[in-house]
Amino acid sequence: MHCRRIIRCLITLILFPICLMFPLVFTIGCGDEGDPVTDMVNGNNGTTTEPVTEDPVVDPPDPVDPPPDPVEPKVSFQDDIMPILAESCAFAGCHAAPGANGLNLSDYDNFKKGGNRGPAFTAGDGQGSLIVKYIDGRMQPQMPIGGNPLNAEQIQLITDWIDEGAENN
Repeated sequence: MHCRRIIRCLITLILFPICLMFPLVFTIGCGDEGDPVTDMVNGNNGTTTEPVTEDPVVDPPDPVDPPPDPVEPKVSFQDDIMPILAESCAFAGCHAAPGANGLNLSDYDNFKKGGNRGPAFTAGDGQGSLIVKYIDGRMQPQMPIGGNPLNAEQIQLITDWIDEGAENN
């Protein structure tokens, strides 16, 4: 029993210093070299004492889609144009069936056909369309004959509708 105690003491005396030396050797061997955060050397063979600072990594901002262009409502044939035509043009003795000069403005299909002078409008070309030229006075007689001329807002609505494609909407 006494022998075992001596062996334990010897093992402890031998291993204890080794256990103390291992962290010391490890710390000296590893040091802080190459650690960019704590390295005081700035690449000049250890001659400077300026801390090395790294630029922070900044993620690029997420791309932001530009806000969509506000979409102006299209001019509606049924809601905007037909009421103007019905009030000022498409009535008996003027441009209702059969229509003066063959132009019947009582519905979209007849309006699109045009009359004796050709198509009343060319989709996409409001200013070049016959109806606009007649209602704004560039062609004579200015329409509507014998009635009050259309106001600027009404002429612009018809022009915009044609420019937007003259759809039956």
